[in-house]
Amino acid sequence: MKYRLSILFIIFIIVNLYADNVDKIIKNVQKKYREIQLLYVDFKQVNRFQLTNIENEVYGTIWISQDNKFRLETEDQTMVSNGENFWRYNKLENQVLIDYAKKSKQDIFLNNFLFQISDYYDGQILKEEKKGKNKILEIRLTPKTPEENYFKYIKVWINDGNWQFDKVLYVDFNDNEVEYLIEKMDSERTLTKSLFEFKSPEGADVVDLRF
Repeated sequence: MKYRLSILFIIFIIVNLYADNVDKIIKNVQKKYREIQLLYVDFKQVNRFQLTNIENEVYGTIWISQDNKFRLETEDQTMVSNGENFWRYNKLENQVLIDYAKKSKQDIFLNNFLFQISDYYDGQILKEEKKGKNKILEIRLTPKTPEENYFKYIKVWINDGNWQFDKVLYVDFNDNEVEYLIEKMDSERTLTKSLFEFKSPEGADVVDLRF
């Protein structure tokens, strides 16, 4: 009986140590990115669909700032938010959709998510791997209010030397996956006035959903 209680006590201590560690990690990550005025990221996006067993990939870039401001560019679309309005330009169909930013719910891939991890997610360290002098921490983030979130959970791989993301994986409630492989991050670029605004191309079909 004493042996079993000792094992349970050790497990309790380990669980609490990991909880403290992941809270400190998230705090360090948020501190780093909340101090950045403008973040530029090159990435590869891999989409995996559970039902059809189809996988595709696309390369893109994203500019991220505070207050839901971002600009995402891929081969087939552009998404822009200035914090008030949101534009989605489908390059193949030459169509622009305009909506209020608060209704667009574009929390996918690091914009609001990056600055508000501890507000909306509980973290759990799954694995640690050595990478040179540093470690890559694999952390699972579970929504605190699942009914208000599109995703069952999110996994992030973070370098504990610079708190930079190596990879982000979103898994929805149908087990579809969207994986972002971070190829480059740069926080030293200059912000231009037009970066978070969008001008519809001449001849584009514009659909305004702001009503």
